[in-house]
Amino acid sequence: MKSVVPAIIFLFFATTVNAGFTGAIIAYGSGGVPVNTSIDMNTDYVAIPVYLSSDAKYPSQLAKQIAQLEASINKLASFEKGIDFQQGLISLSPRQKSSFSISKSYGRHSGSNFYIFSKLDETRDVYAATQAVYSFISKIQVPDDAEYSLGNTSLAISNPSQYREKLLAGINAEIESTRKIFGSNYEVSISGLENPVIVRQKNDRQVTVYIDYRLEFTE
Repeated sequence: MKSVVPAIIFLFFATTVNAGFTGAIIAYGSGGVPVNTSIDMNTDYVAIPVYLSSDAKYPSQLAKQIAQLEASINKLASFEKGIDFQQGLISLSPRQKSSFSISKSYGRHSGSNFYIFSKLDETRDVYAATQAVYSFISKIQVPDDAEYSLGNTSLAISNPSQYREKLLAGINAEIESTRKIFGSNYEVSISGLENPVIVRQKNDRQVTVYIDYRLEFTE
């Protein structure tokens, strides 16, 4: 009879050692946005996800090893100017035990992922920031029974909610200009203003922020 040990998954954002970094929102997707009112801006960060996995046999060993590795990487990032660490998903998911299993193993699919950020400034553009992340990642050392892999490079900005008021003002202006086109006989209804500010990658240097709202004009 097969038995399955339930997967243990945690999702949280760790407090970084770097006092000046309070987290950033990574741009989701790329290209155009589905609304008329949005704001384009230069990115604040380049971010690269790092996937950390381990062959530790038992959950206690796996949890301890992952915690130690992430703590050491976080500490290493605190000494690198313009480099920041942000926690991602942690999954301690064992392989399913079968009649052919010799021993339990949590496998390479068990581990965690985190993000390494590089902040742009007057001396560091997107390309230099990307190189800075790769240079930092090359310094990461893991034991023989663990490994890491890299995801795709993304752009990120700090606190996109700070643009909500400006976006709402732009939506209001859109409503007023559309009313002038349709005339006073039309009524407007709007939905979605409670949605969060979304960040989307526009190109290799810029992101677009917007609220996913809907306008309807009825006579």
